[in-house]
Amino acid sequence: MSEHLQLDPRTKSQIKDTLYTFLYAPIDKEFQDRLNQIAHKNTLLGGYAHTSFIFKNVTYNCDTTALPRKQNRLLIQLQPLMNDWLTDAKLLNEKELPFVMGFINQVLNSSNELHDYLRLLPESLHHPVQRLIDSCPCRGKKLSNETVSLLQDKNKDTIHLMKRRMVTNLLI
Repeated sequence: MSEHLQLDPRTKSQIKDTLYTFLYAPIDKEFQDRLNQIAHKNTLLGGYAHTSFIFKNVTYNCDTTALPRKQNRLLIQLQPLMNDWLTDAKLLNEKELPFVMGFINQVLNSSNELHDYLRLLPESLHHPVQRLIDSCPCRGKKLSNETVSLLQDKNKDTIHLMKRRMVTNLLI
């Protein structure tokens, strides 16, 4: 008799957080590094005392301190870099993240058995899930092979997005 995740509902949340971190920590860091570079260039070129700036009515703060009273504007020569950053962030947040996280939610809602998640997720995501399985007493399988195939077929594009994200992470 297997133990189900219903015994500890935090497990699904932990799996979701683990997969998000596994897939998106590298790109999150890359985005933050790019933003820091823009802010640093803005500070140097403008002779400002802090690395925060306003662009399109949004304040970007790269200092670890509180926002200063005087807000710097992003210098015009750095605006193309910031526009590229915003375009890339929009693409990630609108064209990839909702689909990937939606698929992960489908996987987690399809079963309460950890091994079923391995059957549904692309093999490249097995390692972080397997680490969780190894530390959890919940180790059963419940989904039929047909259900697994159906869910995978229905989400081929999203699975491709996840695999592409992993390859891109290797290049960052």
